[in-house]
Amino acid sequence: MSRPLIISDCDGVLLEFIDPFIAYLKAEHALTLRLDSFALTGNVRDASGNPIAAEAFPPLLDGFFTTHMRTQIPVAGAVDALARLATTCDVVVLTNIADHHAVTRTAELARRGMPYRVIGNNGPKGAPIRALLDEFQPSSAVFIDDLPPHHSSAKKHVPHVHRLHMVAEAPLRGLIPAAPDADARIDDWAEAIEHIMTILETER
Repeated sequence: MSRPLIISDCDGVLLEFIDPFIAYLKAEHALTLRLDSFALTGNVRDASGNPIAAEAFPPLLDGFFTTHMRTQIPVAGAVDALARLATTCDVVVLTNIADHHAVTRTAELARRGMPYRVIGNNGPKGAPIRALLDEFQPSSAVFIDDLPPHHSSAKKHVPHVHRLHMVAEAPLRGLIPAAPDADARIDDWAEAIEHIMTILETER
């Protein structure tokens, strides 16, 4: 008998990203991150307060994941929530991260108490979610992500999957609008786990 499938983003949903990234920028590059809007590119600034060039951002992000991924800690409640779900569900982490970082991320999540399969992705997530449904043939599925465009992509490719919009990092909650194509917006795991369990029970 097939099990439900939980497909979750990582940064900002399972692991803290903003505070570790700010610390990395300061320590390694003497840069700051101003959260005037939800956009990393354009908000990273030099000592004079000037935005760095857009082409300089990807190497910074790659450097963070290469050298400072270990500084990321779990979002409050994420470890216990996924452990509870994993008793009856398959859990996959679908994260927009380069393939060469996915192996490290798998190990880091396991070290932090989240020993789940990690899939590196680049771009919209609807098609990879469709591939996971084809692979697992789950009885039901829930997709969790902090970025509205990924919910739109999921709705396009797999409209029957329940889409939960979660912005787990407090500094970003006021900057990311509600995702119009998500089924619900819940920003903390204590409430989200109960919502997910209700959805799974309803779709049994």
